[in-house]
Amino acid sequence: MAKPHGRQLTITQQAVRLRQQFPDDPAPVVKAGAFVWSVTLQPTPMSVHYKVGIQYKHRQRPRVKVLTPALETRPRESLPHVYPGNELCLYYQNEFVGSEHFIANTIVPWVSEWLYFYEHWMSTGCWLGTEAPHGPGITKR
Repeated sequence: MAKPHGRQLTITQQAVRLRQQFPDDPAPVVKAGAFVWSVTLQPTPMSVHYKVGIQYKHRQRPRVKVLTPALETRPRESLPHVYPGNELCLYYQNEFVGSEHFIANTIVPWVSEWLYFYEHWMSTGCWLGTEAPHGPGITKR
C-alpha cells in the first residue's frame, strides 16, 4: 500500500482524494477535524447499488455503514463482520492507519469487497473473506 511522502495525511487531503476518485458522488463534508461522506457502490454488475456512509475523525478508525438498502440477515443468523450498530468490520487492527493510508485507496475498496462477501453470504450462508474472531468478549481488530 503506497504511503504519501512527507507529513501525515490530513482530513482535507483525505477528502480531496475521495473527491478526485469519486467525482460523481457528493463531496465529503469537512468540519472540525472530521468528515462525513456517502458513496454509491456496486460490487458486481449484477449487484444492487448500495449507498454507504463513512464518518472519519483524524486518528480514529473510519465508521462505515450501509445506508440503503437495509442489510438483511439469514434466518436465525445475525449479520456477520459488523460492530454494534451494524458498522462494517473491514480490516485487522493494523492494516489501516488514517494518517498514512488514503481512505479512497483502502477503505472504499474494502467496503465494496465486504458487500460482495455479504451478497455471497446471503445466498449461500458462507462468508468468503478472511475472518478475525467475532465472539462475545473479543475485541475486533
